[in-house]
Amino acid sequence: MPDPSDSVTPRESFLAGFLAGCPILVGLLPFGLIYGASARAVGLSFFETVSMSLTIFAGSAQLIFLNLWEDGVNIFALALTIVTVNLRLLIYGSSLVTHLDKPQNLFWGLVRAYFLTDESYSISMANFLRKKWQNATFFYLGTALPTWLGWQCMGIMGYFLGTFLPETVPLEMAIPMVFLTLLISVVRASASRRAPKLIAGIAAGFAAIFLAKLPLGLGLIAAITIGVTVGVVATGIFSRIEKVP
Repeated sequence: MPDPSDSVTPRESFLAGFLAGCPILVGLLPFGLIYGASARAVGLSFFETVSMSLTIFAGSAQLIFLNLWEDGVNIFALALTIVTVNLRLLIYGSSLVTHLDKPQNLFWGLVRAYFLTDESYSISMANFLRKKWQNATFFYLGTALPTWLGWQCMGIMGYFLGTFLPETVPLEMAIPMVFLTLLISVVRASASRRAPKLIAGIAAGFAAIFLAKLPLGLGLIAAITIGVTVGVVATGIFSRIEKVP
């Protein structure tokens, strides 16, 4: 991977991001298999399954959609739930945009927003917090490409091969493992800020557990809010401690 402090071309930044994003496929691929198999199980056609991956492109939201669809939830309540679950992306975007290059036009802004996922955000931020990247937008898009390709391909494979997978294979374990890996990478990104991040992560984790039963996925949003708040407070406290002679 090139040193971001050196002169780095857009192509080199994109390739570096792509290579940084590839390892996450190990945990993401079973996640995609689950989606494809679940979509077929609830009666979605192949076209509907692929279209959802291409348009929504949000693993947790797609699985929630399938569960609610199977339960016959009203379409308006279903849409509201999906929007609520994806509100965390607004929080991601507000912090990520400070590291990216200014978009040249609306099209590039929409492209950046489309590829924003838990994976692309976490991998990009873990690198941006270490050093300032030249052509940071291309690095970010590079991290997103393996996730996008892997999700589309494994969703298709899961649709056709899901019925042949033995029920004893714990594919669902891949989902929490993916997010745990992302959490660790961000916490380790900057040693000087590790303690506040760790505290924020622990607070958000406990909040997510205790608030998991809130309707419409509000527990997730509440946990994110609590984690951010605790992180801001912890950062302020540690900053004051460091200034004390």
